Amino acid sequence: MIYASINPVDSTVLVEEVIYEVYDATTKKWSEAKLDRNPEANGGNENFWNIVNSQMMYPDRAQRAKVEGDVILTMTISEKGQLVELLVKQKLGAGCEEEAFNAIKVAATNRFVPAMLDGKPVKVRYDVSINFSMK
Repeated sequence: MIYASINPVDSTVLVEEVIYEVYDATTKKWSEAKLDRNPEANGGNENFWNIVNSQMMYPDRAQRAKVEGDVILTMTISEKGQLVELLVKQKLGAGCEEEAFNAIKVAATNRFVPAMLDGKPVKVRYDVSINFSMK
């Protein structure tokens, strides 16, 4: 079976821990923070990842070249809950990053409940990993 799926960034750890960085508009810098509330997709994170998975197709050229591994994307969610930036942090090639990028964009059209820090909505960024495996 050939499939693409969502995995924690470091699937070797037992507890998935996402590192969130918060943007400070005053200093124009990003810094790690322990949030009061993490961003959550409208309809729930499980629904978000179900949409991503339903949009994913293993690219033909990746299958032919037997390309496997992880694409890592950095998602930036605004204070208003919009996906405002999506960057490829780790490429895999053969069309995999484009497939992952497009699936995330489709799922993000439903927006997010923004992250909260000190009782205020904040702009955050974090990494997600999408695994392509031919097993």
